[in-house]
Amino acid sequence: MLVALTEQQQLYQLDRWTPQEKLLALKKTTRFYCPQCKALLILKVGQIKIPHFAHIKKSDCDTLFSEGESYAHLLGKQHLQELFQKLQLQPVLEPYLPAIQQRPDLLITKGTQKYAIEFQCSRLSSQYFQKRTKGYKDIQIMPIWIIQTPNEKFKSQGLTKISINHTNVQYIQTYKNQHYLLSYDVHSRTFYYISNLLPIQGQQYFGYIQSISLMNQVFPFFVPKKMSENQLEAMLTQFAAYRLQFLHTRLLLSRKGVNDSLLRAIYELKLTASKLPNFIGIPLLNNEQSEIFCVEWQLQLFYFMERHQLTPQTFHLNAIPYFLEWSKIKAHVNLRRTIEQYLAVLKKLEIESIHSKVTSKQLFAIIYEELFAFPV
Repeated sequence: MLVALTEQQQLYQLDRWTPQEKLLALKKTTRFYCPQCKALLILKVGQIKIPHFAHIKKSDCDTLFSEGESYAHLLGKQHLQELFQKLQLQPVLEPYLPAIQQRPDLLITKGTQKYAIEFQCSRLSSQYFQKRTKGYKDIQIMPIWIIQTPNEKFKSQGLTKISINHTNVQYIQTYKNQHYLLSYDVHSRTFYYISNLLPIQGQQYFGYIQSISLMNQVFPFFVPKKMSENQLEAMLTQFAAYRLQFLHTRLLLSRKGVNDSLLRAIYELKLTASKLPNFIGIPLLNNEQSEIFCVEWQLQLFYFMERHQLTPQTFHLNAIPYFLEWSKIKAHVNLRRTIEQYLAVLKKLEIESIHSKVTSKQLFAIIYEELFAFPV
């Protein structure tokens, strides 16, 4: 906590510029209280952690914040406050919002819109994240979540294969169909964006990483541009290599033989694993956090259609639940929508069967148009 009340009921805010000697003297001469519960606070001034206030006893007030007070969290709040001050947005640090009993890290106003800025440096459950987000929206405040840059991999530049855990996936933002994750590194004072996210399997994604310094950040925050055709081509090349490696590993390691659903589909459809049609394994944006790789369920979908004398053109969307039950695929929340996406692409390509032919140029044009040609 960086803000406290004095005995004169005045707000006192800690900053990074106050000399330690002054803070130590202040600690001896001044009593500080929690702005919300009015309990006595202690001013902590040490050699390692940033000076901050803390409740002497365990308090329910701690639950009003989205997380505890780590070094990165304290420093990040101060950096963000300085940014918004420079942008003349009159930031309020740690304000208590009685209507929802929450305290965002910062509250700023741009025009008539208020924004709650949350800098997240620790794991936050999905339930708590949704509760806090809903609380802000209920009182017409737009929440913006920024995560602490997780590791050095997130600081690379350009096309990258990266792992985004289940906790951080909930912070992925969408603007005009552009999906990106915004993070901030307090040590380099830099924002890192992972944009144009393309789900692979589980926690694995392809994406483009770019950075902007704290000094050059704007508000509303910079939004990454949509992927260019050349960038998509590079990403799809890496995706194809991943697909080939996946199939090679599956053929070598599978001990189920014909009981392996993927291998059985390949056999029954009279295909060769190393030479699958180019429309098998199409990456789709709604496939995030799926434990099953797209090659597998897309092959099984064609096997299902073959068994039931269907084509992508005659496949009714109401049949998707029957396909999922038949294939015994463990459906994630977005899988039905992902299958709908895939069928729409197949229809545009005028695919009639697994043995239809599509040129790479046709496939690329449809993928870019359907999935990556985001509105400006």
